[in-house]
Amino acid sequence: MSANPSVAAAILELLGRHGVTRAFGIPGVHNLPFWDADLESGPRIIGVRHEQAAGYAADGLHRATGDVSATLLTSGPGAANVVAAFGEAYVSGSPVIVLASEVGQSLRSPGGPRGILHEMADQGAMFEAFGATARRARTRQEAIASTVLALRDAWGPPAAGSYVGIPSDVLGEEWTAAIPHIPRLPSPAADPSLVTDLAELIRMSSRVVLWLGGGVVSAGAEEAARALAHRLGAPVLTSYAGRGLLAGDPLLVDAPVHEPEVGALLPDADLLLVLGSSFDGMNTKNWRLPLPDRRAAITLGSVVRETIDWDCLIQSDVGDALGALDELLEDMGVTAREPWVDVTPIRRDILQRLAADSRTAPAIAWVNEIDACWPAGSAVVCDMAVGAYWYGGYSSQPRPRRLQYPVGWGTLGYALPASIGPASVGIPTLAVCGDGGPMFALGELATLAQESLPVTLLVVDDGGYGMLRFDQQVFGHPERGVDLLTPEWRSLGLAFGIATETVPDLGALGDALGRAHEANLRGEPRIVVWHERLFPPRTTSPRWFES
Repeated sequence: MSANPSVAAAILELLGRHGVTRAFGIPGVHNLPFWDADLESGPRIIGVRHEQAAGYAADGLHRATGDVSATLLTSGPGAANVVAAFGEAYVSGSPVIVLASEVGQSLRSPGGPRGILHEMADQGAMFEAFGATARRARTRQEAIASTVLALRDAWGPPAAGSYVGIPSDVLGEEWTAAIPHIPRLPSPAADPSLVTDLAELIRMSSRVVLWLGGGVVSAGAEEAARALAHRLGAPVLTSYAGRGLLAGDPLLVDAPVHEPEVGALLPDADLLLVLGSSFDGMNTKNWRLPLPDRRAAITLGSVVRETIDWDCLIQSDVGDALGALDELLEDMGVTAREPWVDVTPIRRDILQRLAADSRTAPAIAWVNEIDACWPAGSAVVCDMAVGAYWYGGYSSQPRPRRLQYPVGWGTLGYALPASIGPASVGIPTLAVCGDGGPMFALGELATLAQESLPVTLLVVDDGGYGMLRFDQQVFGHPERGVDLLTPEWRSLGLAFGIATETVPDLGALGDALGRAHEANLRGEPRIVVWHERLFPPRTTSPRWFES
C-alpha cells in the first residue's frame, strides 16, 4: 500500500489480511475510493451488473467454501438493491458483509434529508429489519472500527452478516494508523448442566432420530455427529443446508422428510435430537410433521426457540457440545446400539415409487442424470424452480457444501448470480433454474463472460412460473400471470459470447453437461436448456399434506 492510503483502501487491506479473498460490487459516484485503492493485499473485486447479484454472489461463495465475503455498494439505490439478497443470506446464516457508501458527511443537514443525490434518512434501517446490526460510521476511525466489528460478526458464533455505512467523503480520507489485527473469539462453551440433561434424555430413549443441519457443516462436526449416530443406532435426517453430511453412511436417510416413508420414522421415535439446524418451516411443513414426544436440540441462534417446545435446548457450538456429550454418554454406559430401524431401503423405495408414477418419472430421471454427470467436486446452486426443487430434495449429495438451495427466505432469481461466488474461486458451478429465475439477473451473463467464470446455467424452460401455475391448478384458480414469454436461449447466449445447447430429451442431457463442464474447466461459461413441464415434488407446500 502507499504511505497514506485512503480509508477505503485500509478497509480492503483489513479484509484481505483477515481472510476475505473476494468482494463483489458495482462502482458508483460515492464509493469510487474502493476501486481507486492501490493494494499490496486485499480481496479481488468482482464487478457485477446489479447490486443484488453482489449479495447473492457473496452468499454463494460462503455456502460453497465457508469463506466470508463482502459487497461494495454505492449509497441510496445501490444499497437498497442488495436488500433481497442480504435477506436470503442473513436468514440462512451466510455472513455477508455489506459495505456501502453514504452521502458525504460534509453535505448532511442535522435536520434531516435535504435532497442530496442518493440520500436516505436512514440507510442502515433496511438491514436492521432482518435483525442484523447496522453500523453508521461518521469518522475514519469509526469506519475501521465498524469493519472490525463486522468481521467479528461474520466469524461468529453464530456467523451473521451486517451492514457498514460510510460517508463518501470519509471513504476518500487518508488513513495513517496501523491496520489492526483482530483475534478470533472462542466459541461459547455448552452449559454443562444442559449437556447432562441431554445425556439423561438420550440414556432413557431407545429410538433416537438425529436431524442434522448446516450448523454441523459450519462447525466441522460431521464426524462427531456420525459417531453419535452410530453410538445410538439412530437414523439420520438432514435439512437442506445439511445435505451431503454422512454421505453413503448406512444410517443416513437420503431423502426428504416430506415423503411418507421418511416422515413415518419420526412418530415411531422416542427422541428427536436436532443438531445445528433452526428447524425452520420449509423443512418441517411449518412444524406440522408428526414428532416424538421428547425433543432436544443443540444449535446456535435464537430462532429455534420460536419453533416447537423443546425438552432440552443447548445454544452453543455443535462440535463443543458433542464433545462433552460423548464423554458423558461413555460414563453412563451408553455404548454402541444396534440400529432400531433399517433405513437402507428407504431412498431406493421412494425413487422406485416416483419412477413408476407417470407424473413424476421425468423428474426422477432428471435428478439421476445430473447426479450421474455433474462431478462431485463441482458445486450445484438451485433456484426456486420446479426442476431445482426436485434436485435440491432428491439428489444424492456426495459431500457437504456442494448443494445450495435458497429456502431460508425463498428468493426467486438466486441461482444465476449466486453461482458467481463459487465460480470466482475456480469451482465449476451448475446453476439449476427454471426460465423465470434467470430473468431477474440476465445482466450477470455478462459477468460470467467477462470474468471467464466456470458456470453452466441449466434451464428447465416450462414457459413461465411452473410452480405458481401448479398452485393455481390445485386451488382451482384461473391460470393468470404465470405463462410468460421466454428467450430464444441460443441467441441470448450468443449475445454474450456464451455457447448454448438445447437438449431434445433427457437422454442427451448427460453428454451436454459433460461438454459444458469441460468448457467450464477452460474458464468458459455455458448454457444448457431443456424444454419440459415437470410435476412438482412433495417438498413443495401444495403437496405437503397429500394422502
